[in-house]
Amino acid sequence: MPLPERPRRRGHGRAVGTSERAYRSLLRAYPRGLRDEYGGEMARCFQDLCREELEDGGGLGLAALWARTLPELLYSALKERSTMLNRNAYRSVVGVALATAFILLIPLLAAWAWNLADFVFAGALIFGTGLTYVLAARKAGNIAYRAAVGVALAAAFILVWVTGAVGIIGTEDDNANSMYVGVLAVGIIGAIIARFRPHGMARALFATALAQALVAVIVLIFGLGSPWSPPVEILALNGFFVSLFVGSALLFRNAGREQTPAGAGQEG
Repeated sequence: MPLPERPRRRGHGRAVGTSERAYRSLLRAYPRGLRDEYGGEMARCFQDLCREELEDGGGLGLAALWARTLPELLYSALKERSTMLNRNAYRSVVGVALATAFILLIPLLAAWAWNLADFVFAGALIFGTGLTYVLAARKAGNIAYRAAVGVALAAAFILVWVTGAVGIIGTEDDNANSMYVGVLAVGIIGAIIARFRPHGMARALFATALAQALVAVIVLIFGLGSPWSPPVEILALNGFFVSLFVGSALLFRNAGREQTPAGAGQEG
């Protein structure tokens, strides 16, 4: 009788080891901080449970343990992830909102000739730019990526502000300025397609710079904005934005080179 017991114990050991490795893999669903603090203890407890179930109920007992554990693990992991995201998102929104309010105090206290629409436009633009930076910069930890996001958003912010306030082509009422909406659309669509990955973002910003240059070419060929916007002014202003978008693209490319394999995995 003792002889069959050894293969059985070896089989139990393999089943326990396989279950523990699978369980440790599933623990990746939890936030990193919680996993680092409690993951080892949770895995050891699950290992002990696997041994007990195999001793008491064999393979069916182990299967029943997995049937109870898997839904509970996935539910609690999803709950922890949601709590973490909500907490971080709330802090980000509050921080950007406070910064926006502080910035808007400047024109208010300086008694600039702004009406309610001007404050709403400026507030929405500042808040949207700040929140986008906070959320996008969290996609990667290296400095180059954050700098690239900052330069791209600064370029977009200035482009919208100048176009809406005084206009780059002629005056702010010139419909030709609507072409810059297409420039920003190129960048936004490119970022969505790239899923904010560094190399994809570099291509998106190069495409945005090309679109910006194309607008300048169209303006010069058809003489748009005359006589308020001479060719030298068109070249200078659009060249400024092209340089910002190209600079952001180069920073994104550099961020992609600096990224470690682990960071690349997190990025997806």
